[in-house]
Amino acid sequence: MRKLYGVEPDTPRVARGSNADMEWLVDDALMPGAGLSVARMTLKPGKASEGHRHPNCCEVIHLIAGSVEQTVDEARYSMAPGDTVFVPKGSFHRSRNLGACEAVMIVSYSAGARVYEPAVGNRSSA
Repeated sequence: MRKLYGVEPDTPRVARGSNADMEWLVDDALMPGAGLSVARMTLKPGKASEGHRHPNCCEVIHLIAGSVEQTVDEARYSMAPGDTVFVPKGSFHRSRNLGACEAVMIVSYSAGARVYEPAVGNRSSA
């Protein structure tokens, strides 16, 4: 188990999903007043995150391992380890694992409490 320093509790908060797991390292829930969020996202092979947007913050996605297609509004980026994508505030986006192994990303947000809005209608594949 990873250890967090300067945060109580000193272990990450993990949210497990059918397509991805989010290991929250810093946000306002872990450290009140942090004003930003950082998580380690593990995307399962062949799976994608739900298309969504954050109307209150921008997001930075940095790929550590794997192969990911990152969609931001109408643009599509093929990411390799070491690549980074900036998602402007309010942009619809999703990550899709193109490989046979887990994809690991560090995601950071410009807000400590993110607002999450799922895509609807023709934006569901964003």
